[in-house]
Amino acid sequence: MALEHVAQGQTRLQTPGLAPDARGIALGRYALMVFPTLEGVVSWLRLYSAEAALDELLAGLEIVRLRSPLQSREMGVRIPAVSSYACDRAARLTRLLGGATYTGSARHFVKYRDERSPYGYDTADAGPVPAGADLVVFGDDFVQSYVREGELPLARLLLRLSLRRVPGDEHRDELRRELRVAVPAGLGDGVIRYLWRSRVSGEATLVTPARASAFADERGRSYLLLRLRDVPARIVELLRGVPGIEVFRAVGPGVAVALGWAHPIDLTSCQSVFPVDQVHVFWPGDRIDVLPGPLEFSDLAHLTRVDVGAELAHGDGTAAVGEPTHAQASPSAIAVALRLAPAAGQPRRVVATLIPNEHAERLRRLVLVLPPTSLRAYRVAMTTRGILVVGQGELDLVPLGELLTELAPGILVPLGLELVPRVAPDVLARALGHDAGEWTVFSADGAPFQLGDAELVSLERRALLPTALESAELVRAPEGELGAPTVVNDEVGRFALWGLPDPDRDGNKLLPP
Repeated sequence: MALEHVAQGQTRLQTPGLAPDARGIALGRYALMVFPTLEGVVSWLRLYSAEAALDELLAGLEIVRLRSPLQSREMGVRIPAVSSYACDRAARLTRLLGGATYTGSARHFVKYRDERSPYGYDTADAGPVPAGADLVVFGDDFVQSYVREGELPLARLLLRLSLRRVPGDEHRDELRRELRVAVPAGLGDGVIRYLWRSRVSGEATLVTPARASAFADERGRSYLLLRLRDVPARIVELLRGVPGIEVFRAVGPGVAVALGWAHPIDLTSCQSVFPVDQVHVFWPGDRIDVLPGPLEFSDLAHLTRVDVGAELAHGDGTAAVGEPTHAQASPSAIAVALRLAPAAGQPRRVVATLIPNEHAERLRRLVLVLPPTSLRAYRVAMTTRGILVVGQGELDLVPLGELLTELAPGILVPLGLELVPRVAPDVLARALGHDAGEWTVFSADGAPFQLGDAELVSLERRALLPTALESAELVRAPEGELGAPTVVNDEVGRFALWGLPDPDRDGNKLLPP
């Protein structure tokens, strides 16, 4: 049974369930891609997920095993024909992999359109499906029936595929913005203490896999799962070099893949496959941990070990019974004062500058050339220690004064310097009496000073001096000086609408013809 070309504007089609779409292309409810092996299905999913989201197809996506009357086995992928554009992409990738694409609605599928028939194909007489067959496809010069032998769920296929190595993937900065780290329980205290001292922000939780892969021997063993943000590259390399610790990158709210590895199929394009109440962790070596969710994390700063003294005193100041009474050293014996020292590591971005008061004229001249966005973004405060200019983001257009960086929220230090001892930001704020809505400024010259955020005024408001304005009086002409209006009607002739006649060479008036 030969196929027929669908003509432009054709509305009546013989194949059941086939109808023209808005572009006039013959399209059924589904598109069916047939491949000789399962590798073709995996390759098609890999290519399609790299170009578009699989989530829009998951409502009707099926991966089925097909058997022909000659007992040959093939694999089919049925997707909903959401539009002819999506089917065009699916057909293009299928041809690249050596498969065939069909379209239909129930049990009859015809060849999808190609360059020989831009509007698709139709059959002259589809006929009934052969007995014992589940579906029939119509090709260029053949008709093939198939029996469905079973279905392979996409979620099961994703869990069966092995990760592939991606060299250099661990050095990409965008992948280190949010990481997951699996730490054995025995190493938890040391790793958390190291991360806290290194000022790495993150949280931790204790997890127990509900199910592990058959290739893993860690079934049911608990471990710490850390969620870290903006981790320096040196710390990532250090964690990956410790036996028993594995670093993962988050590819979705409920999926994490080992850093330096990648799943053959882009998991970000099929997030709806994974249940929202579970977290899937893909390890190297075909191990997959399924963690019951949602996971609740605790801040690393609250998990650091706290040492409690062994001596407890009574309310009257006497020592407790049975405890030693030796004298304790005063806490001030080991306390040191804050001081500025050269900073180690990469320099921070400049967010403010402290301009001496004697350089106010230079700032005034700079205001004349600053763009409007900078005038609105910068805020300024006049103090006895100088003119403090703070920018929203990076201060890059004011090359005056002492450039300042933000060591902690609201705490400014000169560029290239930092405070020692290097304590946590919350400890530093308590020691300085620094509260929210305040600015504490450290300068290379003189003691630090504080001012409230309300004292900073937009530079745009400070840029203009008060302008003296004069009022103008309205001058009215006396009545009667203009005189009474007059109207003059000139004679235009019988052919006024034709325009005024032009004089000839003799100066005679010429009438229009």
